[in-house]
Amino acid sequence: MSFGKKKSPVNASPDDPVPPIQAAFQTQEEHIMRVFVTGATGFVGSAVVKELIGAGHSVTALARSEEKAKALRAKGIEPHLGDIDNLESLRNAAAAADGVIHLAFMHGLSQVPLRKRLHILLGGLPTGIVSRFMAVSAEADKHAIETLGAALKGSGRPLVTTFGTIGLSSDTRRASRLGTENDVPPSDSPGIARARTEETVEVSVSLKE
Repeated sequence: MSFGKKKSPVNASPDDPVPPIQAAFQTQEEHIMRVFVTGATGFVGSAVVKELIGAGHSVTALARSEEKAKALRAKGIEPHLGDIDNLESLRNAAAAADGVIHLAFMHGLSQVPLRKRLHILLGGLPTGIVSRFMAVSAEADKHAIETLGAALKGSGRPLVTTFGTIGLSSDTRRASRLGTENDVPPSDSPGIARARTEETVEVSVSLKE
């Protein structure tokens, strides 16, 4: 995956496919993009921002704490304090960016606001904790995508997000075969709630003024 500025490689064919995330952030030679990234310190996010900075782009990243902000600054990234539940913060950051890459997701209870955390832990049988956690996390993800999409509405600026492969596994967390982009998540998948956020992305990118 590369976020290089728009150049024609010597041996490249005009018919060679370009990965969507790379195509979204290819720019004119002299143009540097200001990209807002959520989840920049995660496994995928850290690789993405490294590519962006290496290509000369300016990166602003969501930071949940001053400690996270300090770590981002050390990497040459401008922090934007907030979290994916703070929709106003997301809206402001997206509005100021040339494009958005949304990679953040609530992966642990510590990232969930107290009220929602209590619902996850005490809102039903203990056997339902995982499904309640995924539902709460996916709902926050959905609202974040809706907010980012609305901020970019009609501007032509790109919104890129990801979908975790956990959504393709069954409740045993073991898939019977390798998954593809054409697979539909099984109804008993622990990630089924997040699968629906993909529909939110499709709606967001189709928005017109």
